[in-house]
Amino acid sequence: MKWMLLSLTLLFMLNASAMAQRSPEANLAQLGNDILENLQKFYPVLATTEGIHKYDFLFTDYSSKSIKTEIGILKKFRSRLSQIKDINLGASDRIDLKLLRSNVESALQDLERIKWHERSACLYVDNAVTGIYLILASPHAPLAERAQNIIARMKLVPDLLAQAKLNLKHPAPVNIQLASEMTQTGIDFYRSVVIEIKDTSPELSSEADAAARRAIGAMIDFDKFLKRLPAGAPESFAVGKEEFDFKLKNEDFFDFDSDSLLKIGETLFNQYDSLYKEYELFLDSNRTPVDSVFVLDCVTREDMLNYYNWEIEQTKLYLNDKDIITIPSDIGLCTAVETPFFLRNIVNSIAYQNPGSFNPVQSGLFYVRPIPDSLDEGQRAAYYKFINRRGFKGSVVREAYPGHHLQYMMSARVTDDIRRWQTNLCYIDGWALYCEEMMYEQGFYGPDKRRYLGVLDGIRLRAARIIADVKLNTRQWSIDQTVTWMADALDSDSEFVRAEVSRYTLNPTAQMSYLTGKLDILKLREAMRTKEGDNFSLKNFHDR
Repeated sequence: MKWMLLSLTLLFMLNASAMAQRSPEANLAQLGNDILENLQKFYPVLATTEGIHKYDFLFTDYSSKSIKTEIGILKKFRSRLSQIKDINLGASDRIDLKLLRSNVESALQDLERIKWHERSACLYVDNAVTGIYLILASPHAPLAERAQNIIARMKLVPDLLAQAKLNLKHPAPVNIQLASEMTQTGIDFYRSVVIEIKDTSPELSSEADAAARRAIGAMIDFDKFLKRLPAGAPESFAVGKEEFDFKLKNEDFFDFDSDSLLKIGETLFNQYDSLYKEYELFLDSNRTPVDSVFVLDCVTREDMLNYYNWEIEQTKLYLNDKDIITIPSDIGLCTAVETPFFLRNIVNSIAYQNPGSFNPVQSGLFYVRPIPDSLDEGQRAAYYKFINRRGFKGSVVREAYPGHHLQYMMSARVTDDIRRWQTNLCYIDGWALYCEEMMYEQGFYGPDKRRYLGVLDGIRLRAARIIADVKLNTRQWSIDQTVTWMADALDSDSEFVRAEVSRYTLNPTAQMSYLTGKLDILKLREAMRTKEGDNFSLKNFHDR
């Protein structure tokens, strides 16, 4: 026995010595793998979002024991990360180290300080619905194969919502309302999933039907629970200044706090609001005729999708013809589809669903609001004419080419898993907003000067979002105050604005990312133009 103990002690010492002798880069790579594996396992729906499907049969375990264990694991990762010194690493590895620290600190903030699992009913409903939809929408395997994981997750919905009932502590009224709306559309979604599984995998139909019935029953019961649940104060959705500032520093890597961000937002809004109004006056005194457009006798939903798919391809051709950016010949498809029903209370316009950077099949979905069934043929023709004639095609530019779709397709080609795992909204949304104005500058919207008004309107909306994001989530404004200000400042419909503002309460710092990210990209472009002088190439800048 003593000999065995001595052998084990020597073996441990040898292993410790071998680890100490490994290069800092090797230690970082191993630690990075450990951290990513832990995050993927604890947040399986997030893993699905990123195209990692090994945990598609699971939901996060939000029990108090599980959360306490995860916090302990994350703190050990924090300690291990602190032992790796930046000075011993190359530039690329120093960035990876910073990103891993950000991932760990953000997860700890969410679980230990903000405690979304106690304050957000939407968290659970979103997991229950999006976690299944992402498997359904992913092209990584035939539906017959994916159906097994869809059914497995459906079976776990009652347990997930049971945890929600135990955890939730006075969510804000807006969060309860949004969660209730999501349960209604989620129930319809589950029913549609069963139909799809029955069509492709009849042998699984009875199991899918039983799982869906239990999931729907749990959703109905959870909605009743939400209606009885004592709500918190109207402003209790807000994380407060300290946590908002922490996100700015640790997730977005800014060197300013929310007070400075608010001043930046106010300055930008005043600047672009003035430019918008001045340009509007200029257009009023320089009117140009509207081009006529051929309209089909009968416009169907399929006609609209076909048109958007044609427009996506035309945009891609323009980018190649004008040498604006390189689009690889084997780039994944971007296909226009109707916005899924369960997303329509959150996605109120056009949006993009990426496949996830790790997905073995890279193709994206361009969400388009369907033509309402209530429209007659004349109204449908008018709607088609509006879509076809609109010169400001910023939606396709932003969501497809050269915006989100191209960006996500290129991100998936990065070989560093730590980089591929990241989601930096200032880069993602900043790039998409940058593309809107850049494509106007490159002549894509045509010679009609009215198109620039759409560009300016988009920029001032994003400037307004900075102000709303800060004031809402640091408890300076109520939802009603924010809606009143935005509706007045943007001369917009208050019902539309209220839906927007309600969404802002779910993800603090997300709304400020569009314009702050765009401005940083412009700074990079000007720095490169200054450095390269006459050799500067816009295409090379975009490719890099």
